[in-house]
Amino acid sequence: MNVFRAISEEVLESLGTSGAGLSSKEAARRLAEYGPNAVERIRGKPLHKRAIETLTHLLALLLWFAAAIAFIGHLIEPNLGMATLGYAIVGVILVNGLFAFWQEFRAERTLAELAKLLPSQVKVVRGESVATVPGDELVPGGCHPAGAG
Repeated sequence: MNVFRAISEEVLESLGTSGAGLSSKEAARRLAEYGPNAVERIRGKPLHKRAIETLTHLLALLLWFAAAIAFIGHLIEPNLGMATLGYAIVGVILVNGLFAFWQEFRAERTLAELAKLLPSQVKVVRGESVATVPGDELVPGGCHPAGAG
């Protein structure tokens, strides 16, 4: 069902609720089933651990091995340009690690900003009356009363 084009009765029916809202018991059951309505906060790793991880994942380890082989090749036969290849591989590892580190850092910042946007209190209909509940207790099928902030 396309909820953007459905009439309100269809949407309420698909969510297993009505204009009268959920009972407190049903809201508690859904909260237990679906968990809190919150952005999960993941404790960030220290910067040095993140940097090490970006340089030591499986593909990076294979590239480090390839760079080592190139440097050994340079020691055996110095005029083949193997040292240049080794430095190029190390450069690829470092650039890839830098991009991965930056992307993870920005994703964590974005999640933190998103968490700030969530309301701390919301108005819902519980058993035909309007109630204010903590935002993390909002459940699927909770009905926001028309015109309530």
